[in-house]
Amino acid sequence: MKTLFFTLLFATVTSLSASVNPIDLVIQTDPTTHTLTLRTTTSVEHPTTVKLVDGRGMVLHTAKLKEGDFLNTRFQLSALPSGTYAVEITDELGKTTQPLLLDREGITSDPALATRTYYPTVNLNDKLLTINYLNTTGHSVNIRLVDAKGHEVITDRLTAGPTVQRAYSLKNLPAGEYYVTVTSRDVPYYTTSLKLD
Repeated sequence: MKTLFFTLLFATVTSLSASVNPIDLVIQTDPTTHTLTLRTTTSVEHPTTVKLVDGRGMVLHTAKLKEGDFLNTRFQLSALPSGTYAVEITDELGKTTQPLLLDREGITSDPALATRTYYPTVNLNDKLLTINYLNTTGHSVNIRLVDAKGHEVITDRLTAGPTVQRAYSLKNLPAGEYYVTVTSRDVPYYTTSLKLD
């Protein structure tokens, strides 16, 4: 197995905008219509999937938004028993999970309790593969490149740190399809394909 890589370590932190910011998500009950309202105060920048999930992980509702759309959805409160729920908002850059509690008093939703998971960005430009990842948990990260037959070309295990910025020269690799997998606690087995000409 031949491992080819050229590593660049940058000192700057990449700023990313993943899915909907929790403070742009409005979750409220309307006592006059006995409904729960989910809406966003800004439009989404990328195609986005919004899910309402109960405490057991069961998906109760899914909405698909196109770039530029706003979320505006209502649920009858009588259809939602008291308990814990979460709103999951996912796009190509990451996932925001906003927990909420529904009880007789109404709904409790604190943007400070939301979690945001950022997906790695993988780019190929002039046979230089770059990977950037905001590693919010700070745990170790594994990077793996395999060819179309599953043969490992690059394997890299990175120690804990808040950001991952790596570059690998692919100039000596033959043309074809390859698969990059980035694994961490936040994003287990995030895989994307790329084509070398």
